[in-house]
Amino acid sequence: MKESLILRRRIIFFAIPIISGLFVQQLYSVVDMAIIGNFIGANQLAAVGNAANIVILFLVVSGGFEMAVEIIVARLIGKQENWAAKAVNIIFIGGLAGIGMAVLGYYIFPFALNWINLPKHLMQYALIYGRIYLIGLPFIYIYDIARAVLIANEKTKQSFYLLLGSSGLNLILNLFFIIICHLSVAGSALGTVLAQALVMMYTLKLLKGYLNKTEVKLNLEKGELFEIMRIALPYIFQQFAITFAITLVQAWINPFGNEIIIGYVAISKVMELARIVLIGFAQTLTILGAQMLTAKKIKAIQATYKWCAVYSLGYVGTMAILSVLIAPMIAGVFFDVAEHQPAFLFFKTYLVAFNVIQLVSIFKFLNEGLLRSMVHMKEYLYCNVGELIVKVMGIYILLQPLATNAFWSAELLARILMLGLSYYYIFKFAKTDLKVTNK
Repeated sequence: MKESLILRRRIIFFAIPIISGLFVQQLYSVVDMAIIGNFIGANQLAAVGNAANIVILFLVVSGGFEMAVEIIVARLIGKQENWAAKAVNIIFIGGLAGIGMAVLGYYIFPFALNWINLPKHLMQYALIYGRIYLIGLPFIYIYDIARAVLIANEKTKQSFYLLLGSSGLNLILNLFFIIICHLSVAGSALGTVLAQALVMMYTLKLLKGYLNKTEVKLNLEKGELFEIMRIALPYIFQQFAITFAITLVQAWINPFGNEIIIGYVAISKVMELARIVLIGFAQTLTILGAQMLTAKKIKAIQATYKWCAVYSLGYVGTMAILSVLIAPMIAGVFFDVAEHQPAFLFFKTYLVAFNVIQLVSIFKFLNEGLLRSMVHMKEYLYCNVGELIVKVMGIYILLQPLATNAFWSAELLARILMLGLSYYYIFKFAKTDLKVTNK
């Protein structure tokens, strides 16, 4: 009983910082959309929601460099070797990549908006927001990579404070440019660019304090570039596939008209925020599970899975009841429910279906977390990319008979099928990875 209580506390105290960090990242996006919807208008909300999906396609490269710097620097620290030069090189390459992606995105953006069937009356707002945001890509790339260097050095508290400061400054600037300066969607994008630029400079200054202890020169070799890309490219490919699928779904949403676009942008943000707790417990299982596997504590892994599932079920059940009771209030954060009844009807229908999807997600996410802890990354990738493929194919097939209900139906179907696949892998590897000891 005492061991069980200790483990439960350990899970909670481990999960809270992870969930908090993810929450801060997503909360900014949700609040930003709420500001646009309430202080500018529902049309602008729909336009920015579409533009943001395109912008994310140009941000996935940054994530690849983040992962590369975390792994490379962490390895060097483990070997007690000098990591500073490698970190500077990756930051430099990331900055160049940010400039390249900004230029590419600036010219491609109008074609991308046409490709996703964005209604003409929303085109101007989306183009203004997207192009201003893209100007800030170099700042975002450098900031993200520099923050990843801090994480690799176990400066997670500083990294969290930077994230918190960045989001807070972003919201303040957005409110200033939108409400005080009346710059509409341009103000939202401008606030993001300025906030990222300021936090980037502070992050580099913070990092410089660690780099001053060693002599650092920019010296990029061919072998080093290959090492960076070997780590970054698989992650970039995976994230691009995920983001592209999201953009494709948006392209199928847009022909249904303004009301459905408004409802979809709102429910997308709600779903992103609601998934955080489940993702946090899955990441907790990944990290604790990896430690327990190394120590050959198989019963402890089973108990960790159980309690992560119990906490997740409690969360999903509570949120399901609340979401049904206060659905108009939740939708009202993004748009005027009385003025946009068709948008609210779509929002509410998807929200009810999402509660069922969340129930399935608990066990799929935990299974994937366990696969990661066992370092079966190929199988983990199959579950993720497989879900995207099934979801996209499902929407395509169901779109004509089910219309707007095809979107949540295909998502639920894909999640259930990949839950089954994840269980297949868990039972398969349990015979080897989880049959080490009875401890």
